[in-house]
Amino acid sequence: MREILFRAKREDNGEWAYGYYVRLPDAAGSASMIHTPARNPDESNSSHFIRSSTIGQYTGLTDKNGTRIFEGDIVRHYCKLPVPGGEIGTDRGTIKWDSEECFFFRTSLDGKDKTISAKCEYEIIGNIYDNPELIGGGENG
Repeated sequence: MREILFRAKREDNGEWAYGYYVRLPDAAGSASMIHTPARNPDESNSSHFIRSSTIGQYTGLTDKNGTRIFEGDIVRHYCKLPVPGGEIGTDRGTIKWDSEECFFFRTSLDGKDKTISAKCEYEIIGNIYDNPELIGGGENG
């Protein structure tokens, strides 16, 4: 079963919070939080108000270093299969969610969106919030 997990930047200190996304109604409309359950009985649960613009869902995949890949991550893609022209190539792009078709994809240097797959190898090199310079001011890496 796929783990449903989110991350977002905390409002109070800008650090990343990981856990379950919670949207609460408030006087101004709504507030967003990340709730992180305790990992063991000696710890306590934590909840943090977050910047809604930084929410990203876990794709269910990890990169070549075992790091979870989230929406908003900038990844380097290593083709394990021959690409057109018969070469093994590398590509770079941003992980995104297509809410119309309900799937994760990544942008590409060639300007064409690509699906992401557990059969491919990725390496997280940053994210669009902490490292916008890695995407060169555009949508592609």
